[in-house]
Amino acid sequence: MAIGACPLTKVDKILLATDGSESAKFAAQAAVELAKPCGSTIYAICVAEVPMFAAEFVETLPQLIDSLEKRAKQALDDVKAIADKAGVKCETISYTGPEPYKYIIDEAIKNSVDLIILGKKGVMLGAVGKKVIGNAPCKVLVVPTGTTLNFEKILIATDGSVYSQVAVSEAIGIAKRFNSELIAVSVAKRDTDVAYSEEAVKVVKDTAEREGVKVQTVIAKGEPFEQIVDVANKNTAGLIVMGTYGRTGIEKFFMGSVTERVIGTSARPVMVVKKK
Repeated sequence: MAIGACPLTKVDKILLATDGSESAKFAAQAAVELAKPCGSTIYAICVAEVPMFAAEFVETLPQLIDSLEKRAKQALDDVKAIADKAGVKCETISYTGPEPYKYIIDEAIKNSVDLIILGKKGVMLGAVGKKVIGNAPCKVLVVPTGTTLNFEKILIATDGSVYSQVAVSEAIGIAKRFNSELIAVSVAKRDTDVAYSEEAVKVVKDTAEREGVKVQTVIAKGEPFEQIVDVANKNTAGLIVMGTYGRTGIEKFFMGSVTERVIGTSARPVMVVKKK
């Protein structure tokens, strides 16, 4: 299903990380579906990952690298074919080396991209995906295998923190542009947290209504990531929007455990919005 209108404020440049897998193909399709109405350029990147210990196999290393690079080229050719068919501008970028996330982050910064798109198979985001999200200079959209983008209903998970506030602003903006139904959820782990959760969703409701956005609020009790996924499923949300922690060092990263677990357990696309 075509999206029709651009749901995001600024998405001139999309960085798509691909490895040629089935999950990466769903991410590529999502990137093209988003890029077409938004007039975005897609930068498709694939890293032929050479493990750090590969130097031990110096005799077979050239053949290994050649095989990995051929696979990477095929993955990028596949993305380019999908983009060309849709009339979307696409540039391809390839690297060979260890730690793929570093190349992905470097390209995101170098090209000043507005959004990074990653694929996800089952409950596996993988170490590369986690590090990309933890170090990303922009929004990240995680697309599970088997899903298509749908902005009719958007779930925003909030805990009232400054990290949530940037995600709330993003979700309200999408809902306003796309005329989506917004579902604001806050989870109280204990009864003593209920008042705090009520205040968190009230802020979302007041802000959304000022922007003319329809909003439904939900206070859930229990384990936050489980409740967020459950509310998203019950309301058939097309997108979950969440905040996360930012960089804490040059290579060190920390992604909020709730956000990480929602991404891991949800079969729905999740957009992670970071406080700058």
